[in-house]
Amino acid sequence: MCRLLLVALWLWSAQLGAHTGMAVTIPDHDAVLAKPPTQLVFTFMGKVTLTNIHLENAAGVRIDLRLPRNSIGQSTAFGETITLPLPMLAPEVYRVTWQAVSVDGHSIVDDFSFTVSQ
Repeated sequence: MCRLLLVALWLWSAQLGAHTGMAVTIPDHDAVLAKPPTQLVFTFMGKVTLTNIHLENAAGVRIDLRLPRNSIGQSTAFGETITLPLPMLAPEVYRVTWQAVSVDGHSIVDDFSFTVSQ
C-alpha cells in the first residue's frame, strides 16, 4: 500500500511539473521604479508563445503595445524568455495583462502591476 501511495504521489507531482508557469517578469510585480522601463521581459519555466498582451494605466487607458506577428497574424513572441519594447511611460501605475500558450497547449493568463514614480 505504501509503495502504491508513493508511486501515485510521484506521478501526481510529475503531472504538476508538466505545466509551464511564470517564473520572472521585469519589471517585477508591484515594483516601484524611479525611471520608466524601456522593455518588458517575461521569463517562463518552458517555451511558450505570448498570444495576447495589454498595458493600461490606473485610469484604464490602454497604451499601445503590440506583439510581433508573422504574415498571417500569428504571434512570433516565442521562447522561454520574451522581451517586448515599451513606449515612453509617464509616472503612474500600470497593469500588464498577458496570455500565453505553452508547447503542450495549455493556456496561461496572468497580470502584474508596476509603478513609475517620477
